[in-house]
Amino acid sequence: MESQRVRKLFENIKKEPFRFGLNHGDISLKNTIVNQEGKVILLDWGSAEVSVVPHGDIIQLMQCQIQGVGPNIDEFKAFLDGYGISEKDLIDLKHLLLLRAFDKLRWAIDRSPNLSEPFAAFVKQVVDMIMD
Repeated sequence: MESQRVRKLFENIKKEPFRFGLNHGDISLKNTIVNQEGKVILLDWGSAEVSVVPHGDIIQLMQCQIQGVGPNIDEFKAFLDGYGISEKDLIDLKHLLLLRAFDKLRWAIDRSPNLSEPFAAFVKQVVDMIMD
């Protein structure tokens, strides 16, 4: 039954109109500077990838939070506010996070089987979070 719910979530994602663009891929304080006018500038684009914008960077931050290395709740909310994204919108973003988690697990199974276990554990964490 749970796999059917996940499948339905993925089918619903197909219906969404997404824009694609460049996501930084490693948003953190160490990769930012603030200029004299107070404008935040992102540095070190070495982890950048084309993905859904701005969702790619947001789900990366969500993953960091789940793993306990990401922004705290207030910092994450400020990041969402900057994009005009409400906490209600996070439901759809969680579905994208689940899709990304499954994709990374598929990659690990195919390309780096020794990493399959931690990727599978992360998928389980995301499934548990979404299914609650």
